[in-house]
Amino acid sequence: MVRVFDGVRLIEVADWGFVPSAATVLADWGAEVIKIEHPIRGDPMRGLVTSGIIPGARGVNFLVEQLGRNKRSVGIDLGHADGLEILHQLVKRADIFLTNFLPEARQRLRITYEDLRAVNPRIIYAKGHGQGQKGPDANRGGYDGASFWARGAVAERLTRPGQPLVGQRPAFGDFIGGMFLAGGIAGALYHREKTGVGIEVDVSLLGNAVWIMSPDIVAAMTYGFELPHSGLGGVANPLVHTYWSSDGRGIVLMMLQSERFWPIFSRAVGREDILRDPRFDSAAKRQERGAELADLLRELFAHKTRAEWAAILNASECIWAPVQSPAEIPDDPQVVANGYLPSFEHPTQGRFRVAASPVQFGNEPVEVRRPAAELGAHTEEVLLELGYDWEAIARKKKAGAIC
Repeated sequence: MVRVFDGVRLIEVADWGFVPSAATVLADWGAEVIKIEHPIRGDPMRGLVTSGIIPGARGVNFLVEQLGRNKRSVGIDLGHADGLEILHQLVKRADIFLTNFLPEARQRLRITYEDLRAVNPRIIYAKGHGQGQKGPDANRGGYDGASFWARGAVAERLTRPGQPLVGQRPAFGDFIGGMFLAGGIAGALYHREKTGVGIEVDVSLLGNAVWIMSPDIVAAMTYGFELPHSGLGGVANPLVHTYWSSDGRGIVLMMLQSERFWPIFSRAVGREDILRDPRFDSAAKRQERGAELADLLRELFAHKTRAEWAAILNASECIWAPVQSPAEIPDDPQVVANGYLPSFEHPTQGRFRVAASPVQFGNEPVEVRRPAAELGAHTEEVLLELGYDWEAIARKKKAGAIC
């Protein structure tokens, strides 16, 4: 892959999924990423999976492998004077400082933008958090399940009224927000290229949700009422609907231009007679009788397997997709052809695959240059690069500043 961030140095002082995922994206793009972790505790994500929360995980922390690739881990206690000294040496050489620490922690550790700008005036200081950098909850912690999923209206719109709240998938808002944060950092680098001046970048999980849910939010502000909940909007267009094949597999039709696609679809599925049916021979009639027409198509799809329907629909211009589970994705021919699940040689697991960040440059897939590191695996290596000798490294280890 073309490494558009080759030569860019990033210091990550962040835990969990949101902000570290932004560093993963930039590492995929070629940035040199050093992840700073507490020498004893490390990133709490390291213990989340292997603590038993996922039975059968076999000691492999899939989230660490996904988020930690293409990074080096350095164990530093930032609360120790020697640890802060090392951080300053890293910041002097860095282009980007990335953190999810809350304001109080950043002030206590003396790693605010003002602190680090004094060390490196060109530093781009990027932060991600729960509810935004201003307002009464700016200093309150937040996870994506709360700040993004619940507070940001995502869960409410996906849940049918009166039903239990739909649960979020792991790191759902985190990874979306991380991509936004990576894009913001790219913009800041361009700004610095033009002006020579570093700048702050800020993304919150709540702001992330406001953008994701903007069609619903703007509609509510504009019309004074809310769009229907998912699954409760009726069948205005039967060509935008889900059907089930004879082997119980889902087929999603997504042809928003009903007038254009109706004859294409009818001919593709061998039901040209529907074109002449007086109940459905205009867009207005198909909308008025949408539920009735959807029932007819539901019966049609139930007579063939999804593989049979795939061959029929793919031979036409119809826009459709199979409803797939996560276990099916690795075999999706488009996923395979585009390298969306790059593999690498894991030191203990053999051939291992992770999910690529979605941007490709030069039509080349993302590469995994190094697997996720153990806590502090590169501490000595990085300190030697900074000019510390072995005697100084030993002293700092003995003092508890590094691991």
